[in-house]
Parts: sequence; structure tokens; C-alpha cells
Amino acid sequence: MAPKLTLHSLYNAFLPALQQSRQFEGGDMSISRSYRDSLIIAVLGVPGALLGGLLVEFPYLGRRGVLGWSTILTGVFLYASTTAKNANALLGWNCAYNFFSTILYAVLYAYTPEVFPTMHRGTGNALTASVNRIFGVMAPIISMFADLGTPVPVYVSGALFLVAGAICFLLPYESRGKASL
Repeated sequence: MAPKLTLHSLYNAFLPALQQSRQFEGGDMSISRSYRDSLIIAVLGVPGALLGGLLVEFPYLGRRGVLGWSTILTGVFLYASTTAKNANALLGWNCAYNFFSTILYAVLYAYTPEVFPTMHRGTGNALTASVNRIFGVMAPIISMFADLGTPVPVYVSGALFLVAGAICFLLPYESRGKASL
């Protein structure tokens, strides 16, 4: 759970620099456009959360499958965002990124408490949330020292999402259809 917020934060810390470095032709860089795009991206997260809640009950997918595939697709759309040639293309890639990222988080926050034994659930959730926040602080620190004119941080974030998605398939416990430990 810890690296997920960091990767999301790392990408979001570099997104404005990526947009500025591309200087899209005919791209409206106004504040109203930024707010409009942010609203569109955020609204598309809502169906992602609902879909994540439905998909975890599918046989053959379960929590691990949905978590793995949504994490991998989040990484794929991070990579795709670096190919945008205009502001609308970037908006589309970011909508897809946020949609799958929201599925990822919906499943992650449901799966995490299910895999801890009852007597350790509070401590386990507290530790994972703490590590998540600690690593989340790393994104602004990385952005202070990194070259903001290059998409390399986005590539690193995408690669880490792909690796994390592959690891999800190796998790030893599938909680779909079972009572909590």
C-alpha cells in the first residue's frame, strides 16, 4: 500500500512541469481551463470507484485480479500521457489514468483490512497508512531535486505501477467470498 500514494503524488507533482515543457500549440493554459480539466478528471473517478466495487465480486478476478489489472492499467496510462501532442489528448490520458487509479484505490482500501487477522487489523491498517503518508512526502522532495523538464519521473512512476501490479497477482490471500481472518 505504501508506494501507491507516492507514485500518484510523484506524477501529479510533475504533471504541471510536463504540460509546461510541451507548450501545446493552441492550448489554453488559463486558470479556468485548469479547473475545468481538474473537474472532468475528478468526476471520472466516481464511476471508477463504483466499477471497482462491482468487479471484485467477479469469479476469476476477485480482489487480487482487479487490484493487479487496475494498477497495471494505471501505469500504462501514465506512460500514454507522455505521448500527448495537445492539451485535449493529455486530458483524455489523465481521465483514463484517474479512472483506473480510482479503481485501484477502491479495491486497495477494501482489500487491506480483509487480509489482516482480526486482532492485528487496527495495527496493520495504522502501519500501512503511516507508511503510505511517509512515502507520500517523498514526491515533493523528489521534485525539488529532479529535472522538471524531462518526463523521466513519469516513466519511473509508470514502471513502479507496472511492477506493483505484477506483485498484486502474487499476493498469497484472496479474500473474495471468504470470511475475514
